[in-house]
Amino acid sequence: MRGSHLPLRALAAVLVCAATSLASSGRAQPLNPVPSGDRAKALIVANFAHFARWPASAFERDSDSLRLCVVQRSRSLATAFQALDGRRVGTRTLRVVLEPAHNAAGCHLLFVHESAGPAAPAAIAATTEPTLTIGDFDGTLARGGMVELVLVNDALRFDVDLTALRERQLSLSSEVLRLARQTRP
Repeated sequence: MRGSHLPLRALAAVLVCAATSLASSGRAQPLNPVPSGDRAKALIVANFAHFARWPASAFERDSDSLRLCVVQRSRSLATAFQALDGRRVGTRTLRVVLEPAHNAAGCHLLFVHESAGPAAPAAIAATTEPTLTIGDFDGTLARGGMVELVLVNDALRFDVDLTALRERQLSLSSEVLRLARQTRP
């Protein structure tokens, strides 16, 4: 799936204004520091879908939906993600699956929230398919995750593990990687 080719400047500007978000426009927003909160996390995670590329084998048909699975125990976070269900991501429809029953099979993106508690690292470790794994719990990258959301001065930033991406035949656009706080080779 090809990522969006929005200019880097637009990437940086739009995410800062999270209020004009994917939820209202259905368009890709940049991955730059934004105010923290459940809605901001949901938007950032969903926006990674616009800038990620999966191998052709990740989809059976060109019309297949893009499945975003969310492991969490937070009502407000669940509501924030549910609001994104049905949005367009390029030529695909985003389908949000809450609590994918301890099995991320069929998930293209997997977000594991810190509210999942001890189950968080296990959910990341259980993925075997080309699933973009994103978490906001401390040590997400150390436990095999690909993207870790971090709070810096009340703004959400992210770190990326390039090796973990390559191992699953995934990639993120260079524009997104330039916005990362840190990238691990």
